[in-house]
Amino acid sequence: MVVRIAEPGRPAFQLRKGEEGVSVFDLDGVQPSLTENEILDSFRSGSGPVSRSLAEIEAKGLRVVSVLGAETLPPRLREAHCEIRPGPGMNRVEFKKALMELE
Repeated sequence: MVVRIAEPGRPAFQLRKGEEGVSVFDLDGVQPSLTENEILDSFRSGSGPVSRSLAEIEAKGLRVVSVLGAETLPPRLREAHCEIRPGPGMNRVEFKKALMELE
């Protein structure tokens, strides 16, 4: 299971200009497993978690790639950080469409 932290009123899985992927956290990416509250503590108040299974993501032709998180994150979150990226041969338009289907 991966968790995306979203701002209220904004799409959770929106790709921003210049980004190659959408940041998520793998709950089982560190031991002991992360909790949603542990992740939320590092983000703005009012933000909320959106969970998706790897199977749901992969069913859209996407892949989850482990990518070390920003240095501003606590070490456990840095280690558990991943990105949802396009599947093989998927162009940016197809990628954005697949991300919208995760909403």
